[in-house]
Amino acid sequence: MHARAGIIATSLIGLVLTGALAGCSGSANAGATAADGSKAKELVFATPPGTDDPEEQSIMESLSSMVGEATGQPVKNLQPADYLGVVEAVRNGSVDVAVLSQFSAALAYKTESVDPLLVWGASTEPAAFCLARKDGDVQSPADLKGHQVAFVDPGSTTGYFMPKSFFKKAGLTDGTDYKSIFAGSHDSAVLALANGSVDVACTARQLYPTFLEKGILKESDITIIGKTDPIPVGISVVVRKDLDAETRDALKAKLPALMLGDEKISKTLGLKGEPAVDPEFSTYTPLVDVAESIGVNLQDLR
Repeated sequence: MHARAGIIATSLIGLVLTGALAGCSGSANAGATAADGSKAKELVFATPPGTDDPEEQSIMESLSSMVGEATGQPVKNLQPADYLGVVEAVRNGSVDVAVLSQFSAALAYKTESVDPLLVWGASTEPAAFCLARKDGDVQSPADLKGHQVAFVDPGSTTGYFMPKSFFKKAGLTDGTDYKSIFAGSHDSAVLALANGSVDVACTARQLYPTFLEKGILKESDITIIGKTDPIPVGISVVVRKDLDAETRDALKAKLPALMLGDEKISKTLGLKGEPAVDPEFSTYTPLVDVAESIGVNLQDLR
C-alpha cells in the first residue's frame, strides 16, 4: 500500500460487494471486553486494495490493530477487491470503519454513504507517474495519440483520476486521442507495460520505487513521461453513518496519534501533521473539481 494517499484508490459501478467479504482476515484484539466485562462487539475495518507485497499487507494488519487499540474492541480486517467496494461496504453496513482513498472519500461523502471522521492534508509531491518504455514510440505526452494507456481502476486516485487529469491538461482526451484499459491493480498496470501489452501505464508515485526494487520494472527500460499534480486532499478515515458515538469519539481521540506514531504507516499513507476532525464537504471540493475537469460526475459513480 505504498500507493495510499499519495494514493489509495480502485473500482466502480454496480459494486454490490459480491465476494468482497471473502477477503476477511483474522481478528485483531480478539480477546477484548467491554467496560462492563462482557465481550466487546467486533468491528469490521476495511482498507482499499493494494499490492500483493507482504510488507504492505503487514502494514494493513498493523492499522487494523490500531483501530482495535483505539476503541478497545476486537477488529476483523477486510480488504475488498476494489476501492469503491470499500465505499459500498460501509454504505450497506458491512463495514464499520474504513480508510478511503481521496476520490473514494469524496464520492462517499457526496452520496451520503459514510461519515468522515478524519482527513489528512494535501501532499506536495506528485500523486502519480505515467511510465513508458524507453524503446517504445511514446516518449512524451505529445506522443500518446493513437496509443494505449493502462489505468488502474475507475475509482483510483493515483491510478486514474490524477493521471487522466494530467493527460487532459496536455490536450489529450481518452477515447479520442488515446485508448485506455483498467488493469485492476497497480501491479497489473505496470506489468502490462513491462510485457508490451500497453504503451503507457500510470501508477502511484510511492509505488514506483517499490516496482523497481521488486524487479517488476527496470529503471534502464523505463521513461517517466509525466508527473501529475499533487492530490489536493489526504486520506480519510470514515465510519458507517449509524456507528455509535462512543466508538466515533474513541477513534477521533486516539487513532491519529497511533497512526502518526508508526513510521511505516505514516510514510505509506502520506500522513503529515494532525488531521482535520469531522470535515465539512468543502474539504473535498478540489477533488470534485478534478473529477469534473475530466468529465466525471462523482454522483454517477455508485
